[in-house]
Amino acid sequence: MSKLLVAYFSKSGITRAAAEKIARVGDGTLFEIVTAKKYPAGYAATVIVAKKEQIVRELPEIVSHVDDFESYDTVALGFPVWWFTCPRAILSFLSQYDFSGKKVLPFCTHGGSGPRKSASDIRAACAGDVRECFDANGATDDAVRRWLAGE
Repeated sequence: MSKLLVAYFSKSGITRAAAEKIARVGDGTLFEIVTAKKYPAGYAATVIVAKKEQIVRELPEIVSHVDDFESYDTVALGFPVWWFTCPRAILSFLSQYDFSGKKVLPFCTHGGSGPRKSASDIRAACAGDVRECFDANGATDDAVRRWLAGE
């Protein structure tokens, strides 16, 4: 039987809500990716910080840790889209674990841009079988079930 980890990074709570739904529908273990760095409260300031992280290729320190990571065969990986891709915190998370042999199911929330190049950036940083990014904005339980089933 497949064991699902639902790992997510969320600044405002929108991605957290999507992750909670995915964990509930998929009977998965919920895990929040927490950075040592605290991001600004405001949108405009966060946008500036996120762009700087991309430019300098920063990998923010992750202070949360998945217990027994090797026991999971599927990882649903959630994030808000920042500058047309996943936040650099996601790449930090990916660098901490061996994803070889795991199915990686990225999912995102966004303000209208869609997933853009998130999946390709995750593939470049991850040895797992990375699928296309699921747009979790307003996703129904049925849409989540189909996505988890690979439909």
